[in-house]
This record gives sequence, C-alpha cells and structure tokens, in this order.
Amino acid sequence: MTNNFDASHALGIMSRLAGNQHGNIIAIFAAAIVPAIGLVGGAVDMSRIYLTQARLQGACDAGALIGRKTMGVGTWAANNNAANARATRMFDQNFESGAYGSTGLTRGYTETGGNVVGTASVTVPMVLMQVLGQSSKTVSVSCQAELRIPNTDVMFVLDTTGSMGEPAEGSAESKISGLRRAVKCFYEELAKQNIVNITPAECRETSDPVNTNSPNVQLRFGFVPYAMNVNVGRLLPQSYLADQWTYQSREASFVTTSAKTIVYGTESFPTPISVVVTNPRDTGWVHTSANVTQNGIRYGWFYRPSTAEECDSRATPSVDNTPITGANTLISQIPAQPVEPASSLTKTYQRDTLNATRTYRYLYTGNRSNPADTGDCILQVNSTNQTNTRITTTTVTPISWATESSFAGWTYKPVTFNVSGLKAANGSWASSVSLPLGTEGALTDLAWTGCIEERKTFRSQDADPTNDWDPIPASALDMNIDLAPTNDVTTKWGPYLAETIWQRYLIGTDIAGNKFRSTTPTLDNVFISRIDAEKPLPAPLTLEFPRSDVSNCPTSARTVKTWLPADLNAYVDSLMTGGTTYHDIGLLWGARLMSPTGIFAALNAPPNVNMERHMVFMTDGETVVAPSNYSAYGIHWYDRRQTPLETEPTQAQLQAMTDARSAALCTAIKNKNINLWVVSYGNIGSATNDRLRACATPGKFFEARSVASLISNFKGIAAEISALRITK
Repeated sequence: MTNNFDASHALGIMSRLAGNQHGNIIAIFAAAIVPAIGLVGGAVDMSRIYLTQARLQGACDAGALIGRKTMGVGTWAANNNAANARATRMFDQNFESGAYGSTGLTRGYTETGGNVVGTASVTVPMVLMQVLGQSSKTVSVSCQAELRIPNTDVMFVLDTTGSMGEPAEGSAESKISGLRRAVKCFYEELAKQNIVNITPAECRETSDPVNTNSPNVQLRFGFVPYAMNVNVGRLLPQSYLADQWTYQSREASFVTTSAKTIVYGTESFPTPISVVVTNPRDTGWVHTSANVTQNGIRYGWFYRPSTAEECDSRATPSVDNTPITGANTLISQIPAQPVEPASSLTKTYQRDTLNATRTYRYLYTGNRSNPADTGDCILQVNSTNQTNTRITTTTVTPISWATESSFAGWTYKPVTFNVSGLKAANGSWASSVSLPLGTEGALTDLAWTGCIEERKTFRSQDADPTNDWDPIPASALDMNIDLAPTNDVTTKWGPYLAETIWQRYLIGTDIAGNKFRSTTPTLDNVFISRIDAEKPLPAPLTLEFPRSDVSNCPTSARTVKTWLPADLNAYVDSLMTGGTTYHDIGLLWGARLMSPTGIFAALNAPPNVNMERHMVFMTDGETVVAPSNYSAYGIHWYDRRQTPLETEPTQAQLQAMTDARSAALCTAIKNKNINLWVVSYGNIGSATNDRLRACATPGKFFEARSVASLISNFKGIAAEISALRITK
C-alpha cells in the first residue's frame, strides 16, 4: 500500500478547520493533554515517593531504637547478634517488602561508638511519569540512635534501717545486700562502667558494660543513707556546727570539806640583797679527786701502778683561770610552814662564784731511788689568787587556798557542753570530744561518728501535727533546704553524741529505805548520790539510769561527685543497717546536698553547665518513731522540740508528724525541679505505698517486692535517665 502525502491538501484541511470555530476545541485539547499528564502524574507519583520515604524513615528509626535498647550496656554482637536481629525485625514490621509497589528493598544496621546506625532504600515505580520517560525513583534513608546522657546529678536517699538487714521476700539474701546490688547495676546501666565484683547475670545482662558515654558529659552520684539520723557533719564547714549544745545528760556534783589545799603561784624573779667578796688563802697542793677535762682532753686523776718515769712523763692540764659558780642554795624560807591565811612565801638563796689560778701536777708516791719500784701517780691542783663572790637573793611566791571537795554523785538533767573540741586544725574534724562525764566527773573522750542534731524547728501546738506542714512554717529552720547558718545559734547544727545521753526517772524507796529507779519518766532534775549508787539492791531493782532506747548513726553521706567503679563499689558495700525509720531526715538532707541554690551551690551548680537532677528515694517500710528514741531532734519525750511542751508525745503523734513533714519535703524537692523517683521495697502496706506514690514525681513510683524486681526497677530508672533518642 502506497501512502502519498499531499501537502497542499493538508494545508487546505487546516485552513478549513481554522475557519470553522466548531473544530478548534480538538486542537486545543490535543495541544494541552501532554503537559496536563505531566502535572497530574508528577503530583501523584511524588506523593507516593514522599509516603514511601516517610514510612521507610520511620521503620529505620524504629529499628535503630530497638537495636540500641537491646544492646543496652553490652556490645552489638553480644548474644548471637541479638540487637541486630531485633533491629531488623522491627524494621520489617514497620515496612513490608513491596509496600507501595516498591521493589529492591535493602536495609541494614551497624554499631559505631555505642551508636546504632541504619540505612535503607527501595525503588518506587512511576505510573503517569512514565509518559515523560521517568520509569522509577530510588528512595534512600539513614538513621542513628544513641543513649545520650545529659549532664546529670543523681542523689540516692537510701533507707538503711534495721529492717533492711532482714531477708528479702522469697529469698535468703538480706534486703541491704539486694540494695547494694541494685545500686551497682544502676551505676553500670547509667555510667556504662564495669564494676568487677558484680556479674552481668546479676544485673540481668549478657555482658559487662562498655563505656559509650561522651567524655564531655558530667555524670555524678551522691548518697544519703538514713535511719533515724544522717551522717553529714563532716561535710559541713566548721562554722555551721555550734560550739555549745545541750543534751539530756548528767553533771557531776561535789561537796565541800572544811580542809583547804595550799596552791602555790609562780615564784618571782630573784632580787639581790647582798654581795660579799672574800679572798681565801692558797690551797696548796691537794688531790683533785676527779678527772679534769680541758679542750676535749681528759686527764686522769689516779694511776696505779705507775713507775716514777711513767708518772713524770704524763702531760698535765694547763694553768686554768675559769671561774667556778656553785648551785643556788636555799638557806631560809619564811614562813617555814605556811598556814592559812598566809598569802606569800619568801625564800632566800645564796650562790658562790670562785675565781682562782689553778696549777696542776702529777705526784709520784713510790721510791724514786729504785727505778723498778712502782707507786701511785696522783693529779694535784694548787689554787692561788683566790677570790670568792657570794650573792644572796630573795624571791616571793604567792599563795592561795583551795577549798577541798569530794564527789557526791550525779545530777541528771539537760546539760550544755562545750563541743568546740570537735573542730580540729585546718578546717578538719576530730573524731572525739573530751567532756566531764568520766569517773567522778573526770574528762573522758566521747566518739563522734559524724551524725548531727537538727537546728531549730517548728513546735506543734496541738496533738494533731498533720495540718502543720502545708505550707512549711517559716519558723521551721530545719526544713529550709537552702538556708545557710548565721551567727545565730538557732540556725546551726549540733553534734549527735549518743554517749552524752541519759534518761531520767522518778526515784522510789523500798521498805528497807533503799532508793531505786521507778518506771515513771520525769522532766525534773534527779540527783543520785554516790552512796546510794554504791548500795547493792535486790533484783530486779536498780538505780542506774538508761541511755536512749534506740540510737543510730548511719554510714556517712556523700555529696555528688564522679565515681570510679572501684570507689563506688567499696562505698556501697560499706552501707550498714540499724535504727528506726525517719523518712523526713533522709529526704531533707538528700535535697540539701543536691540543691543548686543552697549551702552546696558551689558544687551543685557549676558555671556554664546545664544539669538534670534526679533523686532516687528507696525505703522498705513505713515510718517508725518512738518517744524514747535519740534522733536528730534529741530524745522526743524529754526534749519535745517538735511537740507541745505540756503533754507527753505519743508514738502515733510522732509518726503522723514525720509523715506530714516527709510529704512537705517531697513537694519542696519537686518544686526545685528535681525528678523524684520513689521505690517501695518489700511487702509494704497500701497506705504507706499511697504516701510514697504521692511523694514521687508523676509516673516515677515503683514497687519492688523482691531483690530481682528492685534491680529491675533501678535499671529501669537508669534507662529512663539515659534518654534513648534518635540523633540522625
């Protein structure tokens, strides 16, 4: 078939079409169809590309996050590459092969410097854009996840009361042992540092941690172990501790006798009263009767046997004119025996100084006519031109008369002692202070381990203290977290000295007239004589007063610092148990030691560093306070610093007050922008757990019945602080 194209014929057709308005629409549509396909097709295909890319990026991020979380403190290849396997599975769950018609899916994850890095790509086919020659588009994404720890301070406020020494629920292991392990696992999780004496299995890991934290990150830990007190005294400047403090104690009493004891003062400098000079005659040759030393050379005064020749050949001392001064000799005393009311003693002394020319020779006593004969060879001296000077002096010694006294007994009462002896040189602290509490009031050294008594607080005016602490009263200086002490002693702390403490009871008398201690405590002063104390009493009677029923000073607290693994391990292992439970004192000092605006601000708020602050508060039980405990507020029954003076404090009242104070402190801590994590450890009642939950920052309360769950909770807190995030 032949196709002959007639150009003139075609032009004719076009001319007719141009002249016919009814046919123009066809030409216009034909001319516009291709650009329209490009615009619409581009929009449709680009939407598919963007949707595919977003889904691909989300899958990459999800895989990187789960891979980094699975890696934890271990290595990427640990546990048969479990982290990589989980990352890949997570990707596949979020982006199925062939999604949106894509082909050629590739994805993969690697680990670099503790970060998980992922890449993925697919080919997306074009639909309408094929008209313009674009058949497909490759979409690629990358992602990176890391455990990024911000500059962080963590303060552990840890209950180390006596109950922490008991077995944990369902285990023979003590609760304190479990706590030690939990803190170490927390440290490994957050600091990424390995503690050699705890295994990966104990921390529910498959390998030891690998240090992947940035060297520029400041990560610090502090500790406040607490029971009925806290051991913070040696963390304070010396000026923050009072020089005098009052204790429920005892004071030695003495009785005066009629006899008095003479007390001599300081003897005056001698006053010359006469000088006598005499000229004794020459002595002639006399034996020295002693060796003579001149210029370091010793001359013997007697040799036997000696021949005349030997004696004559001996060298003699040279002529000597050295003055000889005798001793200052007491010759009289007035009065000879002082008696009251004599007020002074006059003594008279004499001292001789002899000047002379002394010439020496050796004298031979044998027969010189017989050279073989032997005799004695004796050193002699001849003193000539002698002058003796005798000086007579007097001195005066003042006399006083001290009244004699004897130990009568002890008066039991509040006693104010000078405790400034705890302040050693160069700002350091002594380990003991000397107080008059020894035998018959003698000074004795009392140990100070570092615990404190709190400063002035608010005293409740009624039997219900629960409504006193919201808000915290301004007069409660102890509850002011940031207040620095001034010269006002009420703003200062005192040393906690259990060995100064005695309780007081009324004294009874039995039918034989013997005095004994009753069971009724008293605020009055009580005197027990030495005579009564030494009398034997029939059992079970006694006259001895007890100390406090319970006293305890926990392991010393630590301000926040960077810890080496071995140092943290040793400190945590040193945590000891004892005492009863005062949550408020632990929370108070945990806040005080980490506050950026308080007495440790220079440490806690370094310049040009943004810090996150976390407090981990762990307890194994409810508040346990008793009136006879010696706490940071003295002995509650006797001191009554927190309760009305007129009424005896009860255990229920004291515990309600402590709970109310603790709740107020929880609020104050959270108001300082400190994340407050609270862990309830063991079998704790619901009412206590409700209080602990309210104490915590929302979402940061945990219950741990067992050691395993405690470790899990501590690791979970550390993981949340670590801030797992996508960084690319």
